Amino acid sequence: MVRARAGEGSVPGARSDPYRLALAIEGGGSRGTYSSGMAVELERRGLVQVFDDVYGSSMGAITGAWLLSGKAEHGSSFWWHPEVLPNVIRPRAALRRKPVVDLEFLMNEVYQQWAGLDFAGVLADPVRLHPVATDADTGKAADLAPHLSDAESLKLALRGSAGLPLLAGPLVSLGGRRLLDGGLTEAIPFHTALRHGCTHVLVLRTRRADERAQSPARVEDLAVRAFLRRTAPATLGAWRTRPERRRADDERLAGGGPLAQVLVPPGAPEVSRLAVDPALLRRAFDLGTAAMATALDIGR
Repeated sequence: MVRARAGEGSVPGARSDPYRLALAIEGGGSRGTYSSGMAVELERRGLVQVFDDVYGSSMGAITGAWLLSGKAEHGSSFWWHPEVLPNVIRPRAALRRKPVVDLEFLMNEVYQQWAGLDFAGVLADPVRLHPVATDADTGKAADLAPHLSDAESLKLALRGSAGLPLLAGPLVSLGGRRLLDGGLTEAIPFHTALRHGCTHVLVLRTRRADERAQSPARVEDLAVRAFLRRTAPATLGAWRTRPERRRADDERLAGGGPLAQVLVPPGAPEVSRLAVDPALLRRAFDLGTAAMATALDIGR
């Protein structure tokens, strides 16, 4: 479908087919360098307008915003900029009771002031962005697209979608909802796309093809559970069942049909969600672009 739409110059609102094609971008903190590379390859080939919607969870929502701004390749370069991630991801900040992951700095200083992300342009694109977050008071996935009206609401939505429990500071509120990381409920946001009537979904993954879902380390598990009990008890069930749901998602995506995925190749380096090493992140980005290129060229 991607090839057919690209071949005929199909654009949103003027399709010759009856389908609704979504792009879904997995979250994962710094692992998002992999899917960022995949998205950049789509941009390089002029394929963004073949999609009708872009769904992103956590860092995947931020990658989706850059893609719809028309400057995904420019935005990706800030992954390995020496002044960016070390000032966004600051483990020692916990000692001062400050956010370990400073998403407000990322949005307002890095993306708006330094990088010039065109938030208004993202909202004006006919391909609609759907940042997926977790509603802290219901424990369910929340599509924030209906709440996007201007640059400020988009920045809040992206911060809410990427709001890692315990690490990102106070919860963001938007549209009367308190928000947590979309990865709690829908790390791979194809479920929301299907519920919204998308007939086909291309999923950009941040996990390796040979990587199995693992339970969190005991220390992390206990700390996050304590945080959620105090802050968002309705989300405890989502936290407990994440590994099982991720394994179920892996099986479903492997089944093909209307779902296709681009995976990080086996043997690719491990990238933690809080990684800041510029060389590692650039390597992950390059492997992501190569994986997307391979997927697009298969069968030509």
